[in-house]
Amino acid sequence: MGRLTFFLLTIVGLFAVYSLKSYQAIEVNNERFDFEKAKKSHTEKVLEIEKLHVAAAMRYAPKVVEEVEVVQGPLVELSTPELQKGHDLYGKCVVCHGKRGEGKKSQNAPAIGGQFDWYIVSQLQNMKNKTRINKVMDPYIKKLSDSDFNDLANYISKLPKAWAK
Repeated sequence: MGRLTFFLLTIVGLFAVYSLKSYQAIEVNNERFDFEKAKKSHTEKVLEIEKLHVAAAMRYAPKVVEEVEVVQGPLVELSTPELQKGHDLYGKCVVCHGKRGEGKKSQNAPAIGGQFDWYIVSQLQNMKNKTRINKVMDPYIKKLSDSDFNDLANYISKLPKAWAK
């Protein structure tokens, strides 16, 4: 116990000597205290701190993005009557397959935009002939003719490619 006490007193003594040496190293300034000078210095520092707070607030504030409505032209140039008819027929397909043919996972509808027209025609014919069963699509395609299938497939094939992503 005596050794531990001696060790602790030695450490405290060394710390006291080190503190006194650093205290003696402080320069003494016998200049008179000027209240106006101190007040001016304090005001300058307060202004600088306010500027830093404003800069930090601007940096970390949520950025307000102005929404600009972009007016887009048609996805497909409806230059022929067949494309116009395909566009009109596709109006019912938008609900599940999306405006650009991107598909909707929530409705289990595949992306068909930009798909080959012959593939779309063959799939629609298979659904109509009951070779491929799709109960969701049955009410939409049972009244369509082969020319309707061709017009619809031609329009869908001109949409931006959504299935290649």
